Amino acid sequence: MQTLLDLDQLRTFLLIAETGSFTKTADSVFRTQSAISMQIRRLEERIGKPLFAREGRHLLLTPHGEKLLNYARRLIELNNETVASFRTDKMKANIRIGLPDIYLEHMVQDALQPIFRDYPAFETILHCEPTDALIDHIRRGALDLALITHNTGQKRSEVLNTSRFVWATSAENSPHEELVIPLAMNKTNCSWRKVLTDTLNTIQREYRIVLSTSSARSILMAVRSGSAISILPDNMVGSGMRVLNEEDGFPKLPSCALSLIRAQGIHAPAIDLIAGAIKTSFRKPIRFSE
Repeated sequence: MQTLLDLDQLRTFLLIAETGSFTKTADSVFRTQSAISMQIRRLEERIGKPLFAREGRHLLLTPHGEKLLNYARRLIELNNETVASFRTDKMKANIRIGLPDIYLEHMVQDALQPIFRDYPAFETILHCEPTDALIDHIRRGALDLALITHNTGQKRSEVLNTSRFVWATSAENSPHEELVIPLAMNKTNCSWRKVLTDTLNTIQREYRIVLSTSSARSILMAVRSGSAISILPDNMVGSGMRVLNEEDGFPKLPSCALSLIRAQGIHAPAIDLIAGAIKTSFRKPIRFSE
């Protein structure tokens, strides 16, 4: 007979993976630690593999636990979506989502459009800021979900897609040829800015900041007009811009991953539903309007 997985056990598994602790998980769901341990033992018996291992005081996922993690998330999301689909008129929620402004149009038109249609009692609050600010809001519980530039220190972030940073300049003008390069860049609390300045310092190119903004669209406008150069994920380079390469004196840049992160310990069906819609949408190629 085929083994059936228990959704409650999978929820407990996800909480332990998130908190890194049986004790914290037990406290968050108002159960005893022995009850939580029993759920995981039964889940391991069903899977036939160990899911957690201890390294000193730290609780870590085994390779089998890492493999189960994505399956468990998808199963819980599908369960919540299935149940919610039969009570759309009864579900009410205020969901707070943070994201860089460049992804706003894709979020509204693609990810959230089905939510607006199928769940009329949902209120979605969008908050646009750079990654570091969004991570801080998530930590403080001021946001439920956030799209961020992937940060390896964020264990709870889930990578949705990957692109590569490139140097972008105007197709018609050549600000990159100036002795002191004019830059359009994000404000100081943005990881893109650090990649940009660190790389220019490494190749010993002088620069001046002509635009510092939290608006990615303003950076695109500055690059397209020839007022400055910047770095962008390669899928953001559109008409009126061109990519600079090593022949132009600009080295290759690292990859850039877009991730979804959520507030710790929050597993409301409405949030799971919207998180699933965002994942489906942002795993596809993202189109940016000109």
